[in-house]
Amino acid sequence: MHSSANDPDRDGTRRGARLRAVREYGLTAGTLGSTAGQTVMVALLPVLLAQYAPSAVWIGFVIGAEGIFAVLVPYWIGHYSDALPASLARRFGRRTFFLLLTAPLLALALCVAPFLDGYWSLACVSFVFFAALHGYLTPLWALMVDAVPDERRGRVHGVRGALHAAGLGYGLVAGGLLFGLWHPLPFLLAAALVLVTTWVTYRAAPGTARDQDLPEEPSGGSALRIWAELRERPAVRRLLLANALWSGAVDGIRPYVFLFAVTVLGITVAEASLVLVVLVAGLGIGAVAIGYLGDRYGRAWLLQAGSLVTGLAMAAGIAVRDVPGALLLLLASGVGAATLVALPYPLFAGIAGERAIGRYTGLYVLTLGLGRIIAPLIVGAGIDLGARLYPATQGYPLMWPVAGALALAGSLMLRRAITAARQDGARPGARL
Repeated sequence: MHSSANDPDRDGTRRGARLRAVREYGLTAGTLGSTAGQTVMVALLPVLLAQYAPSAVWIGFVIGAEGIFAVLVPYWIGHYSDALPASLARRFGRRTFFLLLTAPLLALALCVAPFLDGYWSLACVSFVFFAALHGYLTPLWALMVDAVPDERRGRVHGVRGALHAAGLGYGLVAGGLLFGLWHPLPFLLAAALVLVTTWVTYRAAPGTARDQDLPEEPSGGSALRIWAELRERPAVRRLLLANALWSGAVDGIRPYVFLFAVTVLGITVAEASLVLVVLVAGLGIGAVAIGYLGDRYGRAWLLQAGSLVTGLAMAAGIAVRDVPGALLLLLASGVGAATLVALPYPLFAGIAGERAIGRYTGLYVLTLGLGRIIAPLIVGAGIDLGARLYPATQGYPLMWPVAGALALAGSLMLRRAITAARQDGARPGARL
């Protein structure tokens, strides 16, 4: 009688499962390079632009252009990845074709930027970078639906969230230190990260995902059909709106975090960066844990709880006036924000289904861009209003409850989306 511990079939099954898990996590590698490159461009390119820009508004125009590309590019890249000719799909992969196409543009823009002189030269290279970036993200995310079963998508996106946090850490912390050593260094290393991590993602994509045939469209399908479908799918529509609100809650405060630290907490930008290291580390670790829990116990209720925690913690930020209070605020907000990193897209993919997932993913990424464009204006208006209520701190404490209101509105919209999904009958097997 053979011991089950020495059963070669069982050992082979376990090795196969481990190998599949490693490959699934490998699909997320491109997130590290793309986030590192994006953060370097957003954080350090303004330092280069400041030498040539007539005013801060001109710098804001260049960096703010990312939001425009985030709205214009993702949907169409998603459509063309769904509709890629079979010959190209078989040779390069339906999604990975676009990763191989855009990654060199990202790397080239990063390599060239620190060596350019003049405002418009820097502006043009940033436009190339942002256009390529938002052509990169949609197929990267859609690949994680093509190649990862629904019951593991939370864990995989949790790892993606950890790599996203690592990319942020590179740009915000390591990037600044490397920039001090030699201005081009953080840009060149980010370019190398883009190329290496894209290659890892490409190699991790299984053959069945590279050349798989997608579910057929109904007759008369076209690039714009999905917009008509959205009118008939309230659950998908509401979840997209919730995602825009969550994105706005996080990205709306991004331009003002260092200003809050200097004006309200009375610390330097460098000291604020050290405080943010705690947030970035917590976000990455929390995303992995919450992704696992979402797969095991359900995503909708965890996401609901996380968005509520985020919203309430941010609302409490109006009372923060010292570093210990700020650490508590960032800790509570970070725990909630980890759910907003790991769970929304797996939940969205489960509700939307796998037909035309490239286009649906494009719409999902588009809502991230909408939040990035609109929310900073809303939060900025709140700060201007707060300047009358809190003149000693120039109104910056009010940025937290404004962002918190966006997170709570996203929580409300999520609840309506889940109700609609259950009324319509969620896709069989989807883990809500």
